[in-house]
Amino acid sequence: MVVPHGTASPAREPRVIPGGRYVFQIVHPASPMLRIRYRDGIPVGPHGFPDWIPCAHAVVRLPPCSPDLGVDEARVVDVLTANNTMAASGDPLWAGLPGGATPAGWTWAHLPVLLSGTRRIALVPVELHGAYRHLGGVSTGKADRARRGLPAEGGAPPRIRFTQRLSDEVMEKVEERLGYGLPAGYRSFLRRTNGGCPAAPAVHPGFGFVVDQPFFGVARQDRLQDLVYANAWFGDRLTPDFLAIGYVQGGLIAVRVRGGDEGSIWYWDDDDPRDTDTYTAGDVCKRLLRRCADDFVAFWQVLTEPPPSLRELAAHNPATVVVPEGTGVSLPASRRVPSRSRPSRSKAQSQRPRSPSDHSMAAGERHRGRDGAGTDRR
Repeated sequence: MVVPHGTASPAREPRVIPGGRYVFQIVHPASPMLRIRYRDGIPVGPHGFPDWIPCAHAVVRLPPCSPDLGVDEARVVDVLTANNTMAASGDPLWAGLPGGATPAGWTWAHLPVLLSGTRRIALVPVELHGAYRHLGGVSTGKADRARRGLPAEGGAPPRIRFTQRLSDEVMEKVEERLGYGLPAGYRSFLRRTNGGCPAAPAVHPGFGFVVDQPFFGVARQDRLQDLVYANAWFGDRLTPDFLAIGYVQGGLIAVRVRGGDEGSIWYWDDDDPRDTDTYTAGDVCKRLLRRCADDFVAFWQVLTEPPPSLRELAAHNPATVVVPEGTGVSLPASRRVPSRSRPSRSKAQSQRPRSPSDHSMAAGERHRGRDGAGTDRR
């Protein structure tokens, strides 16, 4: 999508949103494991935004954004509202989860707010959502972007939920694979928890992300949650100075491992309106990453449960579960709602919009990351 950015002039081209180059195409992630798991890829609409409906487990229609909320507050409220709505619907994916929590392995994607003005949010696989840079409904929404952060209503740091500790030998092998030693604060967390997560949803008072997913670990059953493997595919947004350590509702958390300020914790917003398709990983790290804490210990200590005022608002938000046509048909069978059958291959191909090149990101033009990873088109 070509988005006017200020006043255009003959000497300045309009800004293209990240991923806008794939208008009317099918994006197939660079990771072979992701391509196999999600064979249909990610369809991109006429404005350059990904269409998450075929990959969604659930879609929730949200009420209009309150004018009293800043963009970070609105984002947290939306996530809590969506989870509360799905839990109340009786969906088994939310069985046994703490209030307001997102099921592990999933993330809420704000769908773009275009002409209709309808606000919707879709639950999609977190690893697929993180496959390439794009924008959505946060950057196109009406929440006040000048008002940042969350209400300072206090609260203790969350308890850590984990099931495994790592030996020194395992930690040494991880660092050998990475090619450097991990900063002390994060190294201690990884060794003690192998990528634990808060026992209940947590937030950082300065930002709009929600921490409710396990951090990356070692030798995970799902390699896309493995610390080393996952980082092979973030070369479009992170330079070798940063190591992604886990997904949050709203993006990625990374630790700085080189180039000074080692050990500091940073946040990459996956729906940042400042982002543009021409940005390299260096541009993203220099212009878009936001510093959260001096080290991982300080980062965890500042986390707290969502402010009561936002939880109260989310509890009474009049949201509705909706099922648009084609919801979840591209999910693998293990993740698909049983009642949603997958169309036959011939029918799916006849219904899928075609472009002069119905292109994957497989060979040809390649958007390379630090180690050749990234996205390409066929």
